[in-house]
Amino acid sequence: MMQPLKSPSVYQDLHIDLEHQDETHRDADASASPLMGSVNGEKAWSDITAGDHHHHHQEAHGAEKSPRRGKICAVVMSMRSVLDTILLLVILVLLVERRQWYGKPGSAEKSSSDIAGDITGFAPPISQQITVFKPDPMFVPENGSDFFSEEVRKKWLSIVPRGLGYVQINNTKLYDNLPTPLQDYPDSTFTTSMTHQLHCLHSIVGVVAAYTSNRLDMLPAEGAWHLAHCFDYLRQGIMCAGDLALEGQQTTFPPDFKGSDGWDAKHVCKDYNQILAHLDANRADDEVWI
Repeated sequence: MMQPLKSPSVYQDLHIDLEHQDETHRDADASASPLMGSVNGEKAWSDITAGDHHHHHQEAHGAEKSPRRGKICAVVMSMRSVLDTILLLVILVLLVERRQWYGKPGSAEKSSSDIAGDITGFAPPISQQITVFKPDPMFVPENGSDFFSEEVRKKWLSIVPRGLGYVQINNTKLYDNLPTPLQDYPDSTFTTSMTHQLHCLHSIVGVVAAYTSNRLDMLPAEGAWHLAHCFDYLRQGIMCAGDLALEGQQTTFPPDFKGSDGWDAKHVCKDYNQILAHLDANRADDEVWI
């Protein structure tokens, strides 16, 4: 059962609460008075009105700037597109000119960067290919006297161009670092290192074959000085090329002979057919010899 409330307590609580509300209201009035300002709060209201007007003015001013900024951005972006297009065209032009320059005679960089290349720029770029070395006894027959046969002679002539690599350069001004032209030949005639090396190798084999077969009548007329020259010239040619192909166990030597014969090893070589075509097209004469 609920008990009735005591009246005096209720009125006392109500009286205290009313006093508390009065104090709160006075505190609110006191705290509001600095905001409202001086007499009748006119200054405070004017400040608030001015601030609100300034805020609206900034918004309006920003709204005026926004279209202008958009136009500036659009102009900048369109100019950037034009600049990008111009730069792309410049790059394309430079690439085309560079490619055309490499195709011109005398552009030495196109071949001088190759191992055993041509520093003058006269030789064209030669492609490379993987070549496996195989024995061919026809070039150096076991019987020395066979070396002087017509069959072996044709074998050697099959690997050299007409004119044996002697080339004639018509316009020497197109090329750099040309050596002194050969005497007793038409103007601006030069020989080529590869065919020179083959000539020296053929001469050495001829001397060995003449002595082993007792065919001293077949000794070269140049004598010992030419043989010494060829040995040293081939030495430097081998060192220049610096072939680093790896070679394995020999397969053709006598059973008790250890080491490598070099056959079946894979080498990075220039396309020999392209070399022959270049030398034949620029030959100084049509003589066939080695």
